[in-house]
Amino acid sequence: MRKYFDLDKQIRHLVINKSLMIGYEELKDAEKVLRDRNYQHFVSCSKVKQVEFFEPNLKMYKTAPFSEWCDYFEMDKKVSKHLIDNLLDFELTINSRVSHYLSDLMESGTLTDHERNEIIVFISRLSNRSQASFSAYNGNETWNFVYKMTFGEMKHLVFWLYDHKHEVYLKVVDGYSLLRKNVKNRFNELNHLRNSLFHLTPLTVYLTYGTVRNWRLNSSERKKVVRWISDINVYQEMRDRVNEICYYSDNYLKIKNSLRNAD
Repeated sequence: MRKYFDLDKQIRHLVINKSLMIGYEELKDAEKVLRDRNYQHFVSCSKVKQVEFFEPNLKMYKTAPFSEWCDYFEMDKKVSKHLIDNLLDFELTINSRVSHYLSDLMESGTLTDHERNEIIVFISRLSNRSQASFSAYNGNETWNFVYKMTFGEMKHLVFWLYDHKHEVYLKVVDGYSLLRKNVKNRFNELNHLRNSLFHLTPLTVYLTYGTVRNWRLNSSERKKVVRWISDINVYQEMRDRVNEICYYSDNYLKIKNSLRNAD
């Protein structure tokens, strides 16, 4: 088990093992950053920009001032906040549309008995798990149950519409071109991105992981989702920042993959 490092030891570790330059006058600022921003979040994010190469049991980083590590971390934080805002708008829209169209289906009599019962059973399972204090779902007031769902729960209703009522699904995702193809993987990735950012994982860290293809890590689908969410409401400076994070994350993956190939 690794021992806990106090702030002094954290700083010494960064200087010795991460090639971080910290002047004496910066020590108080460094302590404040590591206390208020969390060592793991700060280092796992900013080291991606500074990495030079990996070898078994050895990672080498560019010599860089403390301010450069801080600037990159703060830039990542701003981009993450931008994505969270867009994700919230997107989630609100999708939830509202699912609530509207699914309620209409349940009340209009256009569903078969099998389809109606399938939705009742499905929503009942979700509501029993997350809304135990509410009355059981019986097919009535569908909107009252859908709007209380998490995105991770609601996406399964989206999948049901995609599989069984595709024309309704297209209304739900109207204006969101990315969600017309590779639907389930992309909704799952959006949910993963949402959960990662809301659990304070830096965007850079999220982009340095992905699927493994031919023994190589690949984050192309993650980048596609990130760029798409960012562009829902974006300006040029933010687009440049997203591109910068993608660039450093790609470089980090390239170095990790070169080590995999060496093995």
